[in-house]
Amino acid sequence: MHTTKIASPLSRKATLVSVEISQWSARKLDRRVTDEINSSHGASADAGRYNKLLIEAKRLEKINKLVSAARELHYTLTKPWADEGLRILPNVLHEKFAKQFREIKREFDAAADEFCADYPRFVEERKRALNGLFNESDYPRAEDIRSKFKLATKTFPIPEADDFRSDVLDADTIEDIKRELTETSANVLDGAMQHTVKQIAEAVGHMATKLKEYKAKDDGKRHFFANSLVENVRELADLLPAFNLTNDPKLESLTKRIQRELCAEDAQTLRENNNARESVAKSADDILKDVESLLG
Repeated sequence: MHTTKIASPLSRKATLVSVEISQWSARKLDRRVTDEINSSHGASADAGRYNKLLIEAKRLEKINKLVSAARELHYTLTKPWADEGLRILPNVLHEKFAKQFREIKREFDAAADEFCADYPRFVEERKRALNGLFNESDYPRAEDIRSKFKLATKTFPIPEADDFRSDVLDADTIEDIKRELTETSANVLDGAMQHTVKQIAEAVGHMATKLKEYKAKDDGKRHFFANSLVENVRELADLLPAFNLTNDPKLESLTKRIQRELCAEDAQTLRENNNARESVAKSADDILKDVESLLG
């Protein structure tokens, strides 16, 4: 008899994605100096550690910023999975993620190539700065330094219980494993949805607080809020349809309310127009109450 496989909601709507990052830290523990400092102060051997900065910090700034951008992209467009490193990427966001990641990787590779081309010069300039602390053995060889920098991503399907096969396990064990996979998928899906609700609560709660605090004080000054207050809520609202992995009507309704009631005015209008600010603050409070009722 032919059996049609029914995929889980999660496997139909998302994949798993990881971002692999490696970079040379340009730092090295100097055990000799560490022992000297601890000893000279009569401290225990583990009282402190002396880490040398092998290359001037500004030489790696561009690479470090691009690594941070890659991590931020990964965490912004994905939801937690059971394993560290792997995260859930909704299918509707895959093209956006891939495009932005390629741009970051292109800049990362160019920055790494540029750094490695100047690496011998950077070592020489640091040799003068470190003086007696300089140790040539602390440094990778010039021909090896490029291999210390890598930025890549990998995509995997969501595990399905029906996909599990084994020629060495008995039928009962296989059924137990399939049941565990099904339960894990359900728990992860619930966790991902709760993560989204918490994100909403944090963003909307922050907006409500900032808007209510923004009022005249005795000295004529006001509590400040940046343009990002509104921009962050708008960015989250744009992602919420993709993060509604279970097609929850309550989350869909909340998303529409956030877009309609909290994203209509820009930050400058909210600073200048008391009525608009008070109205949005009240909406944020009302939405927050509804969001908090969804938290498990």
